[in-house]
Amino acid sequence: MSKILITGGAGFIGTALAKKLAKLKHNVSIIDIKDTLGDNENSSFEYYKVDVRDFRNFSVLEGQRFDFIFHLAAQTSGFISQQEPELDVDTNVKGTLNVCNFARKCGTKKIIFSSSMAAYGDVEGDISETQPLNPISNYGVSKLAGEQYIKMFNQFHIESTIFRLFNVYGPGQDMFNLSQGMASIFMAQSISSNVIEVTGSFNRFRDFVYIDDVIEALILGLGENTSGETYNVGTGNATTVKELIDCIISVGDKPKGSIQVSNIGGHEGDQFGSVANSVKLQNLGWFPVTKLTKGMSDMYLFAKAVLK
Repeated sequence: MSKILITGGAGFIGTALAKKLAKLKHNVSIIDIKDTLGDNENSSFEYYKVDVRDFRNFSVLEGQRFDFIFHLAAQTSGFISQQEPELDVDTNVKGTLNVCNFARKCGTKKIIFSSSMAAYGDVEGDISETQPLNPISNYGVSKLAGEQYIKMFNQFHIESTIFRLFNVYGPGQDMFNLSQGMASIFMAQSISSNVIEVTGSFNRFRDFVYIDDVIEALILGLGENTSGETYNVGTGNATTVKELIDCIISVGDKPKGSIQVSNIGGHEGDQFGSVANSVKLQNLGWFPVTKLTKGMSDMYLFAKAVLK
């Protein structure tokens, strides 16, 4: 059993990861900017309110040692990163540096970092880990900077594994945040109103990967064989905006034709398309198992209960 810290552990991915690690009998602690874990969380987790933007906030963990740190805490909206670049830098760049310094202080042997497909920028065809990195948003730049900081701390005997996540979706996603998460935004709009508002071309495409599959990938970061490596986490399937909306409407329970779709224009830094080549991760035995229709159907049931 390892002692593990999850930064951003009260978020969408962090919550699912904490539950999975607990099932595997690891000792899990969580830090997040939120006041509490929330009433739907396992109370057995040690929880600390920590804003990673200020290193002094880590003092609440004074004297504790962690074998592994899963670093998920981040500002995750490409749109917000263009509107508030300083927030993006403070959270994703400075925050990651603070996590690295804390890892060094507390004797952590490995940081497992959730990066993003945004580090690649616009690329034709599927994207492998050897693809040149050319982010087109402040968010993409900030995640790439985080990767570099984590790699730099290898010299202090802190190992690392980097996972570049593509578009993660599923139950547990924040259905009230309409600034991030294409699938959750469209789904929330389809439930709460009869209009889905699209920014940009309907032909834009993404690689949607289900939360449970993502967690199975992140867990592999605990293995020594993944140290020093970077992995894409995606399905390899391109889904256009139009196809995503059609899927959301099809799994919903509103009458056919009752939901309107409106294009309200694009925004800076929005990638046209991205699809993962995950062969490197698949060579470790990982494969995405949840099909889009099944995943969206499960997510719809969750979202409808949350938004009722």
